[in-house]
Amino acid sequence: MASISPPPSFTPKIPQQIHDVFLSFRGEDTRYTFTSHLYAALTRLQIKTYIDNELERGDEISPSLLKAIDDAKLSVIIFSENYASSRWCLEELVKILECKKNNGQILVPIFYHVNPTNVRNRTGSYALALAEHEKRRDKNKVQTWRLALKEAANFSGWDCLGTRNESELVEQIAMDILQKLDTITSGGLERRINTYNQNAQQKLEKSLRTGNLADMLELITTLYQLAELKLEKATKSNDSSDWDDVLATYERIKQLKQDKWMRKFFSKKNKIKKKWMRKLNAQDLEELKAARNHVLHIQREQFNSKMGFRGI
Repeated sequence: MASISPPPSFTPKIPQQIHDVFLSFRGEDTRYTFTSHLYAALTRLQIKTYIDNELERGDEISPSLLKAIDDAKLSVIIFSENYASSRWCLEELVKILECKKNNGQILVPIFYHVNPTNVRNRTGSYALALAEHEKRRDKNKVQTWRLALKEAANFSGWDCLGTRNESELVEQIAMDILQKLDTITSGGLERRINTYNQNAQQKLEKSLRTGNLADMLELITTLYQLAELKLEKATKSNDSSDWDDVLATYERIKQLKQDKWMRKFFSKKNKIKKKWMRKLNAQDLEELKAARNHVLHIQREQFNSKMGFRGI
Protein backbone atom coordinates (compact mmCIF):
# COMPACT_ATOMS: atom_id res chain seq x y z
CA MET A 1 0.00 0.00 0.00
CA ALA A 2 1.48 3.29 -1.05
CA SER A 3 2.28 5.70 1.72
CA ILE A 4 0.42 8.99 1.77
CA SER A 5 2.65 12.02 1.88
CA PRO A 6 1.68 14.67 4.38
CA PRO A 7 0.44 17.92 2.90
CA PRO A 8 2.89 20.80 2.64
CA SER A 9 3.32 22.63 5.90
CA PHE A 10 1.36 25.84 6.28
CA THR A 11 0.56 28.36 8.95
CA PRO A 12 -3.18 28.51 9.53
CA LYS A 13 -4.74 31.97 9.70
CA ILE A 14 -5.78 32.51 13.32
CA PRO A 15 -9.26 34.04 13.43
CA GLN A 16 -9.65 37.35 15.23
CA GLN A 17 -11.40 37.35 18.58
CA ILE A 18 -15.08 38.15 18.90
CA HIS A 19 -15.46 41.87 18.29
CA ASP A 20 -17.94 44.69 18.72
CA VAL A 21 -16.72 47.01 15.96
CA PHE A 22 -15.85 46.46 12.30
CA LEU A 23 -13.67 48.96 10.42
CA SER A 24 -14.26 49.42 6.68
CA PHE A 25 -11.51 51.46 5.03
CA ARG A 26 -9.41 51.83 1.88
CA GLY A 27 -6.01 50.45 2.83
CA GLU A 28 -3.89 52.57 0.51
CA ASP A 29 -5.53 55.76 1.84
CA THR A 30 -5.64 55.33 5.62
CA ARG A 31 -4.23 51.98 6.80
CA TYR A 32 -1.05 53.44 8.32
CA THR A 33 -2.51 56.83 9.28
CA PHE A 34 -6.06 57.61 10.39
CA THR A 35 -7.33 54.02 10.57
CA SER A 36 -4.37 52.77 12.63
CA HIS A 37 -4.78 55.73 15.02
CA LEU A 38 -8.50 55.05 15.42
CA TYR A 39 -7.87 51.35 15.98
CA ALA A 40 -5.31 52.21 18.69
CA ALA A 41 -7.77 54.60 20.38
CA LEU A 42 -10.52 51.95 20.38
CA THR A 43 -8.09 49.41 21.80
CA ARG A 44 -7.17 51.80 24.63
CA LEU A 45 -10.88 52.00 25.46
CA GLN A 46 -10.97 48.18 25.52
CA ILE A 47 -13.34 48.05 22.55
CA LYS A 48 -12.79 44.84 20.59
CA THR A 49 -12.36 45.89 16.99
CA TYR A 50 -11.97 43.93 13.77
CA ILE A 51 -9.44 45.32 11.32
CA ASP A 52 -8.60 43.42 8.14
CA ASN A 53 -4.83 43.41 7.75
CA GLU A 54 -4.88 41.35 4.55
CA LEU A 55 -4.23 43.04 1.23
CA GLU A 56 -7.03 42.77 -1.32
CA ARG A 57 -6.71 39.76 -3.59
CA GLY A 58 -9.05 38.86 -6.42
CA ASP A 59 -12.53 40.12 -7.10
CA GLU A 60 -14.52 38.35 -4.45
CA ILE A 61 -14.67 39.48 -0.83
CA SER A 62 -13.83 36.62 1.53
CA PRO A 63 -16.58 34.81 3.49
CA SER A 64 -14.65 35.41 6.74
CA LEU A 65 -14.81 39.16 6.12
CA LEU A 66 -18.56 39.01 5.51
CA LYS A 67 -18.97 37.06 8.74
CA ALA A 68 -16.87 39.64 10.61
CA ILE A 69 -19.30 42.34 9.47
CA ASP A 70 -22.26 40.17 10.46
CA ASP A 71 -20.86 39.62 13.96
CA ALA A 72 -20.23 43.29 14.71
CA LYS A 73 -22.58 45.47 16.74
CA LEU A 74 -21.26 48.64 15.09
CA SER A 75 -19.50 49.33 11.81
CA VAL A 76 -17.29 52.33 11.07
CA ILE A 77 -17.02 53.32 7.41
CA ILE A 78 -14.02 55.53 6.68
CA PHE A 79 -14.87 57.23 3.39
CA SER A 80 -11.61 58.46 1.84
CA GLU A 81 -10.56 59.69 -1.61
CA ASN A 82 -10.17 56.23 -3.14
CA TYR A 83 -12.72 54.27 -1.11
CA ALA A 84 -15.06 53.78 -4.08
CA SER A 85 -12.26 52.51 -6.32
CA SER A 86 -12.17 49.30 -4.27
CA ARG A 87 -14.72 46.61 -5.09
CA TRP A 88 -14.03 45.10 -1.65
CA CYS A 89 -14.90 48.34 0.14
CA LEU A 90 -18.13 48.69 -1.84
CA GLU A 91 -19.13 45.10 -1.10
CA GLU A 92 -18.38 45.67 2.59
CA LEU A 93 -20.58 48.76 2.47
CA VAL A 94 -23.50 46.82 0.96
CA LYS A 95 -23.12 44.11 3.62
CA ILE A 96 -22.97 46.70 6.44
CA LEU A 97 -26.21 48.33 5.24
CA GLU A 98 -27.80 44.90 5.05
CA CYS A 99 -26.78 44.23 8.67
CA LYS A 100 -28.14 47.59 9.74
CA LYS A 101 -31.48 46.79 8.14
CA ASN A 102 -31.75 43.20 9.35
CA ASN A 103 -29.86 43.22 12.66
CA GLY A 104 -30.05 46.85 13.77
CA GLN A 105 -26.29 47.25 13.46
CA ILE A 106 -25.09 50.79 14.27
CA LEU A 107 -23.37 52.62 11.42
CA VAL A 108 -20.84 55.42 11.91
CA PRO A 109 -19.62 57.10 8.70
CA ILE A 110 -16.39 59.12 8.77
CA PHE A 111 -15.58 61.43 5.87
CA TYR A 112 -11.80 61.55 5.86
CA HIS A 113 -10.45 64.34 3.66
CA VAL A 114 -13.43 63.92 1.34
CA ASN A 115 -16.53 66.06 1.08
CA PRO A 116 -19.67 64.21 2.27
CA THR A 117 -21.57 65.57 -0.74
CA ASN A 118 -19.10 63.82 -3.07
CA VAL A 119 -20.02 60.51 -1.45
CA ARG A 120 -23.75 61.24 -1.25
CA ASN A 121 -24.03 62.50 -4.85
CA ARG A 122 -21.25 60.26 -6.23
CA THR A 123 -19.24 63.16 -7.64
CA GLY A 124 -15.52 63.89 -7.82
CA SER A 125 -13.29 60.84 -7.28
CA TYR A 126 -16.39 58.76 -6.50
CA ALA A 127 -17.89 59.48 -9.91
CA LEU A 128 -14.62 58.55 -11.63
CA ALA A 129 -14.29 55.31 -9.64
CA LEU A 130 -17.84 54.19 -10.41
CA ALA A 131 -17.37 55.01 -14.10
CA GLU A 132 -14.32 52.73 -14.13
CA HIS A 133 -16.28 49.95 -12.44
CA GLU A 134 -19.00 50.21 -15.10
CA LYS A 135 -16.45 49.48 -17.84
CA ARG A 136 -15.57 46.13 -16.29
CA ARG A 137 -18.54 45.01 -14.24
CA ASP A 138 -22.25 44.40 -14.36
CA LYS A 139 -24.14 47.71 -14.41
CA ASN A 140 -26.75 46.43 -11.95
CA LYS A 141 -23.98 45.70 -9.46
CA VAL A 142 -22.56 49.19 -9.89
CA GLN A 143 -26.02 50.68 -9.43
CA THR A 144 -26.30 48.79 -6.11
CA TRP A 145 -23.04 50.41 -5.02
CA ARG A 146 -24.27 53.85 -6.07
CA LEU A 147 -27.40 53.49 -3.95
CA ALA A 148 -25.39 52.15 -1.02
CA LEU A 149 -23.04 55.15 -1.09
CA LYS A 150 -25.98 57.55 -1.13
CA GLU A 151 -27.72 55.77 1.74
CA ALA A 152 -24.63 55.53 3.97
CA ALA A 153 -23.64 59.16 3.39
CA ASN A 154 -27.05 60.30 4.66
CA PHE A 155 -26.37 58.95 8.15
CA SER A 156 -25.01 61.28 10.80
CA GLY A 157 -21.25 60.94 11.01
CA TRP A 158 -17.92 62.70 11.38
CA ASP A 159 -16.48 65.24 8.95
CA CYS A 160 -12.67 65.26 8.92
CA LEU A 161 -12.29 67.91 6.23
CA GLY A 162 -11.51 70.80 8.56
CA THR A 163 -8.37 71.90 10.32
CA ARG A 164 -9.17 70.19 13.65
CA ASN A 165 -6.37 68.41 15.47
CA GLU A 166 -6.53 64.84 14.19
CA SER A 167 -5.42 63.17 17.41
CA GLU A 168 -8.15 64.97 19.38
CA LEU A 169 -10.70 64.09 16.69
CA VAL A 170 -9.76 60.41 16.83
CA GLU A 171 -10.25 60.40 20.62
CA GLN A 172 -13.68 62.06 20.25
CA ILE A 173 -14.76 59.53 17.64
CA ALA A 174 -13.57 56.63 19.82
CA MET A 175 -15.52 57.97 22.82
CA ASP A 176 -18.61 58.44 20.62
CA ILE A 177 -18.34 54.80 19.51
CA LEU A 178 -18.02 53.70 23.14
CA GLN A 179 -21.18 55.62 24.09
CA LYS A 180 -23.11 54.18 21.15
CA LEU A 181 -22.10 50.65 22.14
CA ASP A 182 -23.09 51.31 25.73
CA THR A 183 -26.64 52.10 24.66
CA ILE A 184 -27.09 48.51 23.47
CA THR A 185 -25.09 46.63 26.13
CA SER A 186 -25.77 46.06 29.81
CA GLY A 187 -23.71 47.91 32.41
CA GLY A 188 -23.02 50.67 29.92
CA LEU A 189 -22.89 53.57 32.40
CA GLU A 190 -20.52 51.76 34.77
CA ARG A 191 -18.33 50.81 31.84
CA ARG A 192 -18.16 54.42 30.66
CA ILE A 193 -17.28 55.66 34.15
CA ASN A 194 -14.46 53.09 34.40
CA THR A 195 -13.21 54.05 30.94
CA TYR A 196 -13.23 57.77 31.73
CA ASN A 197 -11.47 57.06 35.03
CA GLN A 198 -8.72 55.22 33.16
CA ASN A 199 -8.58 57.99 30.57
CA ALA A 200 -8.28 60.64 33.26
CA GLN A 201 -5.49 58.69 34.99
CA GLN A 202 -3.55 58.41 31.72
CA LYS A 203 -3.96 62.13 31.03
CA LEU A 204 -2.92 62.98 34.59
CA GLU A 205 0.26 60.94 34.21
CA LYS A 206 0.96 62.63 30.87
CA SER A 207 0.34 66.09 32.33
CA LEU A 208 2.70 65.41 35.24
CA ARG A 209 5.31 64.03 32.85
CA THR A 210 5.22 66.88 30.31
CA GLY A 211 4.14 69.85 32.44
CA ASN A 212 2.30 71.01 29.32
CA LEU A 213 -0.69 73.32 29.88
CA ALA A 214 -2.58 71.80 26.90
CA ASP A 215 -2.30 68.34 28.50
CA MET A 216 -3.73 69.72 31.74
CA LEU A 217 -6.67 71.29 29.89
CA GLU A 218 -7.39 67.92 28.25
CA LEU A 219 -7.38 66.33 31.72
CA ILE A 220 -9.81 68.95 33.07
CA THR A 221 -12.16 68.36 30.11
CA THR A 222 -12.10 64.61 30.73
CA LEU A 223 -12.84 65.13 34.44
CA TYR A 224 -15.82 67.34 33.62
CA GLN A 225 -17.17 64.52 31.41
CA LEU A 226 -16.46 62.01 34.18
CA ALA A 227 -18.32 64.19 36.70
CA GLU A 228 -21.38 64.26 34.43
CA LEU A 229 -21.38 60.46 34.21
CA LYS A 230 -20.98 60.11 37.97
CA LEU A 231 -23.86 62.55 38.44
CA GLU A 232 -26.02 60.42 36.16
CA LYS A 233 -25.12 57.36 38.25
CA ALA A 234 -25.83 59.17 41.52
CA THR A 235 -29.32 60.22 40.41
CA LYS A 236 -30.15 56.54 39.83
CA SER A 237 -28.60 55.32 43.07
CA ASN A 238 -29.58 55.21 46.74
CA ASP A 239 -25.95 55.27 47.83
CA SER A 240 -24.80 58.60 49.33
CA SER A 241 -21.20 57.70 48.51
CA ASP A 242 -22.04 58.18 44.83
CA TRP A 243 -22.89 61.82 45.56
CA ASP A 244 -19.68 62.21 47.55
CA ASP A 245 -17.82 60.85 44.53
CA VAL A 246 -19.39 63.48 42.26
CA LEU A 247 -18.45 66.33 44.59
CA ALA A 248 -14.94 64.92 45.04
CA THR A 249 -14.48 64.99 41.25
CA TYR A 250 -15.49 68.66 41.12
CA GLU A 251 -13.06 69.39 43.96
CA ARG A 252 -10.31 67.73 41.91
CA ILE A 253 -11.21 69.94 38.95
CA LYS A 254 -10.97 72.97 41.24
CA GLN A 255 -7.47 71.94 42.35
CA LEU A 256 -6.37 71.48 38.74
CA LYS A 257 -7.80 74.84 37.74
CA GLN A 258 -5.85 76.48 40.54
CA ASP A 259 -2.72 74.77 39.23
CA LYS A 260 -3.63 75.96 35.73
CA TRP A 261 -3.97 79.56 36.99
CA MET A 262 -0.51 79.42 38.55
CA ARG A 263 1.08 78.07 35.38
CA LYS A 264 -0.54 80.80 33.29
CA PHE A 265 0.18 83.38 35.98
CA PHE A 266 3.92 82.86 35.82
CA SER A 267 3.84 83.01 32.01
CA LYS A 268 2.37 86.55 32.08
CA LYS A 269 4.29 89.82 32.32
CA ASN A 270 4.50 91.21 35.84
CA LYS A 271 2.43 94.34 35.28
CA ILE A 272 -0.69 92.48 34.13
CA LYS A 273 -0.42 89.44 36.42
CA LYS A 274 -2.54 90.59 39.34
CA LYS A 275 -5.42 91.97 37.26
CA TRP A 276 -5.51 88.94 34.99
CA MET A 277 -5.30 86.51 37.93
CA ARG A 278 -8.23 88.11 39.79
CA LYS A 279 -10.39 88.03 36.64
CA LEU A 280 -9.66 84.37 35.83
CA ASN A 281 -10.03 83.25 39.44
CA ALA A 282 -13.45 84.86 39.73
CA GLN A 283 -14.67 83.42 36.42
CA ASP A 284 -13.54 79.84 37.05
CA LEU A 285 -14.67 79.86 40.67
CA GLU A 286 -18.14 80.99 39.63
CA GLU A 287 -18.34 78.16 37.09
CA LEU A 288 -17.28 75.59 39.68
CA LYS A 289 -19.60 77.05 42.32
CA ALA A 290 -22.53 76.84 39.89
CA ALA A 291 -21.66 73.23 39.02
CA ARG A 292 -21.44 72.24 42.70
CA ASN A 293 -24.74 73.97 43.51
CA HIS A 294 -26.36 72.18 40.57
CA VAL A 295 -25.24 68.80 41.96
CA LEU A 296 -26.48 69.63 45.46
CA HIS A 297 -29.81 70.86 44.06
CA ILE A 298 -30.37 67.60 42.19
CA GLN A 299 -29.42 65.61 45.30
CA ARG A 300 -31.85 67.65 47.43
CA GLU A 301 -34.68 67.32 44.91
CA GLN A 302 -34.16 63.57 44.71
CA PHE A 303 -34.27 63.29 48.50
CA ASN A 304 -37.43 65.42 48.71
CA SER A 305 -39.08 63.31 46.05
CA LYS A 306 -38.40 60.11 48.00
CA MET A 307 -39.72 61.70 51.21
CA GLY A 308 -42.86 62.96 49.48
CA PHE A 309 -41.90 66.66 49.64
CA ARG A 310 -42.14 69.12 46.76
CA GLY A 311 -39.62 71.80 46.07
CA ILE A 312 -40.81 75.40 46.02
